[in-house]
Amino acid sequence: MSAILEYQELEKKLKKLSKEANATGPNDVEALSKVVKDCQTKILALEEKSAELVSTLDKLMEVQKKGIAFVQKFKSTNIDNMNLEELKDYEQKVIQTAKQLAELSTRINRHSAEVKNVVLDYKMYRKKLLEAKEKRESLKSQTAQNDEQKKPEVDELKKQLAKLEKEIEPAKLAKYKALKQDGIFPVIVPVV
Repeated sequence: MSAILEYQELEKKLKKLSKEANATGPNDVEALSKVVKDCQTKILALEEKSAELVSTLDKLMEVQKKGIAFVQKFKSTNIDNMNLEELKDYEQKVIQTAKQLAELSTRINRHSAEVKNVVLDYKMYRKKLLEAKEKRESLKSQTAQNDEQKKPEVDELKKQLAKLEKEIEPAKLAKYKALKQDGIFPVIVPVV
């Protein structure tokens, strides 16, 4: 029975070494990977939004060109020979064009603010993405270094476990491993 207790003690040491090697934890790496993925998704959405904003800006610029063309036409119109009815009609057109250009100016200002927000969001998510990638790679590197440092000790424990397996009755060892696989640890305790 002492061989199986010794086997269990070696497994306990192996488990402890494994925990120490992964002290940063795969959960930290997974959490950072999730941040990276979320940031990438947000950046893609911002790129789509940027394409929409460019299209909207093109349309606004076309409307502005038409408005400027109306202003040029009004500017070159000779009002000296117009009668009262024509002057009133001309005045209405000028007033309407001025209102439309004022509305266009407001829309362009809103559009500009929206563009600024998209740029700021893009910079923020880009920064978070780069920081998360850097931290994730650092954690992976640290975990690899920890694994490398613990490797000789882990290999030695595995050799000792393999040697002890030969000394333990196969049926008992199979039962031990089955119980351990069910999450029971320690499987065997010494009687004190």
